[in-house]
Amino acid sequence: MSANASAVKISVTDLTKRFGDLTVLDNIAFKIKTGELVAIVGPTGCGKTTFLNTLSKLMPPTSGHVLIDGEEADPRKHNISYVFQEPTCLPWRTVRENVAYGMEIKGVPRGERMERTDRIMDIAGLSSCADLYPNQVSASMVQRIAVSRAFAVEPDLLLMDEPYGQLDVKLRYYLEDELVNLWQKLKSTVLFVTHNIEEAVYIAERILVLSDKPTKVKAEITVDIPRPRNFLDPKFMEIRHHVTELIRWWW
Repeated sequence: MSANASAVKISVTDLTKRFGDLTVLDNIAFKIKTGELVAIVGPTGCGKTTFLNTLSKLMPPTSGHVLIDGEEADPRKHNISYVFQEPTCLPWRTVRENVAYGMEIKGVPRGERMERTDRIMDIAGLSSCADLYPNQVSASMVQRIAVSRAFAVEPDLLLMDEPYGQLDVKLRYYLEDELVNLWQKLKSTVLFVTHNIEEAVYIAERILVLSDKPTKVKAEITVDIPRPRNFLDPKFMEIRHHVTELIRWWW
């Protein structure tokens, strides 16, 4: 991270979510620095999607606070982008129009909108298919469109919910590299949920390990490995093993 990325961008304190008598999130607390890419892992069914929905304010917390730059997170004021598990492209809009859609909703002036769209499509390798429609491009392209659209609004917080989980291994590796490339160039603050521990170690600067329900932050792991990362690096394998041991549900 750069020297100016040391400030706390996101502060979560005492975040709790209950559904009747069922406590899903239990007093979760953590901080994310400006421009940091943090991965979230945890046992299946621990509430990772509920966690993201609560952070985004799509779902109100039972108690606790999510602060962005010291203020309570508010989608009407802050740019909170969300990339879902399923692709969410609008089929009647071209690739270019899909990437620009969030900026249109936010009221970004046309000139700036076009400049940002061209720049992000170039970084993401979408320029060659700018005038095609989602049904005319590959599955990996569709997911790249969704990710590019999220980055394009210059979000205060970008939430990603297992966006590559349904793709094959080769495509996933390729898109992980694309994500890191976009993040490094655009310096966004990203929270990436994944069930794939190898993916978490590959992309993130830090990993938050969630416990089983009632869910808490069980551990925070710093991934101090230079990029580009090598899956066969002994340090990579050591961190992957450590995180795997932390989320074993029978412990």
